Amino acid sequence: MMLSQSVLDAYAVSAGSAFQFLKTTTVKERAVFMQAVADQIEALGPELLDAAHRETALPLPRLTGEKARTVGQWRAYADAVAKGLYVEARIDTAHKEKAKNDIRKYSIGLGPVLVFGAGNFPFAFSTAGGDTASAIGAGCPVLVKAHPGHPETSRIMAAAITAVVEASGWPPGVFSHIDGDEVAGTGERTGAYLTAHPQVKAVGFTGSYQGGKALLDIAGRREEPIPVFAEMGSINPVFVFPQALEQGAEALAKEYIASLTLGTGQFCTNPGMVIGVKSAALDRFKQTLRTGIRDILPSVMLNEHIYTNFEKRKTLLSEQPEIHIWAESAIPATGGQGRARVVETTAASFLTNPILGEEVFGPFGILIEAGSWDEVAAVAAQLKGQLTVTLVATAADMDAYKMIIERVKDKAGRLLFNGMPTGVEVVYAMQHGGPFPASTDARFTSVGPDAVKRFVRPVAFQNWPEAYLPEELKDENGLQILRIVNGQLTMEDISSGVCI
Repeated sequence: MMLSQSVLDAYAVSAGSAFQFLKTTTVKERAVFMQAVADQIEALGPELLDAAHRETALPLPRLTGEKARTVGQWRAYADAVAKGLYVEARIDTAHKEKAKNDIRKYSIGLGPVLVFGAGNFPFAFSTAGGDTASAIGAGCPVLVKAHPGHPETSRIMAAAITAVVEASGWPPGVFSHIDGDEVAGTGERTGAYLTAHPQVKAVGFTGSYQGGKALLDIAGRREEPIPVFAEMGSINPVFVFPQALEQGAEALAKEYIASLTLGTGQFCTNPGMVIGVKSAALDRFKQTLRTGIRDILPSVMLNEHIYTNFEKRKTLLSEQPEIHIWAESAIPATGGQGRARVVETTAASFLTNPILGEEVFGPFGILIEAGSWDEVAAVAAQLKGQLTVTLVATAADMDAYKMIIERVKDKAGRLLFNGMPTGVEVVYAMQHGGPFPASTDARFTSVGPDAVKRFVRPVAFQNWPEAYLPEELKDENGLQILRIVNGQLTMEDISSGVCI
């Protein structure tokens, strides 16, 4: 589907106008709106699940869980916004003796945010996903570029949000749903056009490195550069240390298989690499891995594009020098199904071939057998930025290999001690983002209430009359939010006209 420039301009201008309205709303009002969106999504019937199942081939139980997660995201983010956590109100009252000014600071929204729907999570990372909830919580209008892999699902979710906009009496530009992929008569992509649009002030993206980097480059070339918060995936390496491996090689292999093939490997936290030093315990791990992978049933991938890219990338890595196919499903794949495979190589080969460190989106892993822990340390040093790094270790392993462990801390946003990285909890402490190229800004997360931080900026008011201050900064804390007043965290009012 194509859209004209005039239509896209109208969407962007409408969002810009809506931003002026949202600047007048309080955190409590935005939280009420967000809870209403959660109610709307929760009330959606089988038509939502059926559409998503038909468009993505994801099983209904998985989609049911993802719908609940999406509702939970809106509620959790609304609760955090209502508490004023991302307003970050700071008040330093005047001080007569020190001739200090009255300075008050809080955070406001950046402006209209362009959100790109993700292909692998049609609910939680798409039209009504965490980026949309975060932006609205921050006080930013949202323009959603619908993912072409699930257009009907996107329209159903968009209708739920639009219904809340209308019921609230908010301007329509607060939320816009855009399902055209190309700008008519230009050959330019809709997303690229809007990223460059002067009304758009930030971008939220979940997808491939190529897509995220292209948006980052466009945003950087603008007359007014804007931030792009892109989560672009990673290989999420798993380091297996000797004592832990000796104690449970077989169990670890089974756990790794389950994580690698979960959802046909279509998670950004899929553990696409495992590395250990040659040993009898590693041989036990490898044999269990080989046996277990053989029994994995191929399953349909999200869409033809993802399947085609998986086959292309899988073949490319498998045909590299010194790569051997170690384990593969013994069951033939048909009709766009992803067939699990694990290849094996040496640390020396990995260190000299950068292609081996690139993500293959799907049920594919690379097993690296190092000859020494010095080689493992070299691999850790060479790794690019990752969303996650997993350390399979005991306390004794942690003590013995401190240098390697310290090195991997520089490489990822989330560090796991045992367990596997698939599964991202929507909690305050979650960090879903990492050093480039895992994401474009390692300071922020795209999962958990702290995701709201991406879309705000601080503004200070010096010696302003009380009547003209925003509600969040007035002497009377009518919103009952947490504020830092003269260095103390409090919810108390400030004595009128106080001067210390």
